[in-house]
Amino acid sequence: MSIDRRKTIALLSGLGASAILNGCSAQGDSNASSQETSAKGSSSTAYDLDDPKDQLLIFEKLQGDLSGKETYAYSEGRVFGIRPDLPDELDQFGKEVFRFSGCGIRIKRPLDNGNVETKSKNWLLYQDPANGEFLEKMKNPYTGEIVEVPPFRGGIRGGIMTPTGPEVDASFKMESTAFGRPLNLVFTYLGDRVHLTRHAFTKWFEKKSQTYRTEMTLDTYDFDKKYLMDRSTDHIPSAYHWTSQTSWLSILKMAGTPGHMLWTTSGRVLMNKSDLPEAFVAATKDKQPDIFKEPLSWDEK
Repeated sequence: MSIDRRKTIALLSGLGASAILNGCSAQGDSNASSQETSAKGSSSTAYDLDDPKDQLLIFEKLQGDLSGKETYAYSEGRVFGIRPDLPDELDQFGKEVFRFSGCGIRIKRPLDNGNVETKSKNWLLYQDPANGEFLEKMKNPYTGEIVEVPPFRGGIRGGIMTPTGPEVDASFKMESTAFGRPLNLVFTYLGDRVHLTRHAFTKWFEKKSQTYRTEMTLDTYDFDKKYLMDRSTDHIPSAYHWTSQTSWLSILKMAGTPGHMLWTTSGRVLMNKSDLPEAFVAATKDKQPDIFKEPLSWDEK
């Protein structure tokens, strides 16, 4: 991860699954405990889930491929507005504002000191919630005003992840609870699957509105438990889910309006450009014509 900066695309990120955790029976908790013990110690190549360095490797392998292979982190999402000051009319209390599709092209490599470096380019396209059409303008369902929703290009170009958080290369000023702290990943065992979550609270300065924006981000990864037993793999395949709470987007022109926005998205890391949806590739070429042409390479000294 986490769209005013529109999503670092969750360069920072997640904690969640409270419903799953609260729904576990006593027997389920017991099984999870024994599975966790097994995952930590049954193999000499297994990760130590209490080790910040191993948490770093797991997190980075979920987001890309440490061999340096170019990957495509693709996701589709929905964005809702919430007006807690209008609880009497549900159609006013909550509205779906738009949908979106986004992608982050990344390359990753481990460094000699154990950190992981990433170079990336990220973008997002707005879509009509009714028919999925890719948009340049949309009707704000709260105000009725037609507003421009130009394709968004992410300001984070990459960075270095360390056991105490990321060192981010960004085009804007930002603060985050993910900086200067261990990843603190939370692992939940659900049969042969692992449910991994992480959260962050972030603040950044938006040049367009000349204001500071805030966000809570929750990242979730669901993957096969076997990948915790073998650190030799360069990538951990997973289903990815991201949820975020933010203030109103500046493009909606709702500054001062009570309420907030909720973002939710699902996606996965794809190994080839050909795996991306054809409609998304075509819309990207139309609205961000240089994105696939720009080289993604290391800044060698």
